[in-house]
Amino acid sequence: MNKLVIIALAFFLVSPVLAQDEEKNLVPNGDFENAQTKTLKNPGMLQDLCEGWYTATKAPADLFAGGIKSEKVSIPVNSFGKQDAASGDLYAGFRAYTTDKKSTRSYLAVQLTEPLEKDQMYCVQFKISLADLSKFGVNYVGAVISDRKIVQPNTGSIVKDLNSITIKDQGNKALIGMEGWETVCGTVIGSGREQYVIIGCFGADADLKIEKTKKPKDVVGTPAYHAYYFVDDVRVVAVEAKSQCSCSPDAERAPDLIYGQSVVLSENAKGDEIIGTSAVYFASLKKTYTQAGELTLNSIVEILKANPTWKLDVIGHCDNDEFDEAKINTRYANMGEQRANAIADYLKAQGVDASRLNVVSKENNDPANTRPTDLSRAQNRRVTFKVKK
Repeated sequence: MNKLVIIALAFFLVSPVLAQDEEKNLVPNGDFENAQTKTLKNPGMLQDLCEGWYTATKAPADLFAGGIKSEKVSIPVNSFGKQDAASGDLYAGFRAYTTDKKSTRSYLAVQLTEPLEKDQMYCVQFKISLADLSKFGVNYVGAVISDRKIVQPNTGSIVKDLNSITIKDQGNKALIGMEGWETVCGTVIGSGREQYVIIGCFGADADLKIEKTKKPKDVVGTPAYHAYYFVDDVRVVAVEAKSQCSCSPDAERAPDLIYGQSVVLSENAKGDEIIGTSAVYFASLKKTYTQAGELTLNSIVEILKANPTWKLDVIGHCDNDEFDEAKINTRYANMGEQRANAIADYLKAQGVDASRLNVVSKENNDPANTRPTDLSRAQNRRVTFKVKK
């Protein structure tokens, strides 16, 4: 009996350690807790006092801490507003936008403990909160993962194309949440070279969506003409599927995108040509066809009934994200085959004999488009057809 108890306790103690190893954060000091706060008195001291972190331009980023004398950079109340730390007793801050000619944007950056592995998916996330004494909130706030150390020798803005910002709010909306913390997150596939993370606002002033804000009633101070954000808990963790990278519950979700087929055929197109160019498209992780898909299937049924000797391959496909999702959730395994079976069931229900149908599963091995965009992925979530005479 004693041996059994000892074994059970040993497993209980070891298991959490294994779980931590599996979710190793590649960002050193991602919660900013390893810092020399005894000399922290003013804004602009992040690079001097916080281990691992530096500023990507000549404009210094800021460090805030609880239990210090300076009210300028204390937690929870400081020169920029009022906010408790998301975890621990410290967090960082940066200016994303300003109309004051005496101040500039700032950026904070860190080198990862190791480069991202080639073809490995990573979840990149950080918590953010708009400071209460900000007159504005802006979009284009996010993180850029780089294979080189970016140190700009001036106080100018670091401007990136929207698609070059590795991690941003999915809807690229202005971040105006002051109460509590919002998580900004997303996934990136490593190339084997990336080793730096830069956080800030990467849009040109002319491209920004700028929203005016109201100071909370319980906050003392005069709002400044800028958008200033607190940052905490920066993480880069290896994952197997996008669903393992979760943002705030209230974060804006990208709408389901279902590709709409547009094929131009001549008036003299033969039945097998029509079927061969037809496709039914699906939303992500779904095997239910839309009304447009049903219209396509009804046309195929008519052609098959008019040609009773023809047989049909019903070919199911999925996109790469769905294929990855199946690794951690068996519900989504063989999504291409599930879709093809659903289509075959519909055809049989409309009177097509089962002996004429052959379900084929291509999964993600035969993509219609290989570009890493939402539209391309939507093109790959499909069922296609091949006539056999």
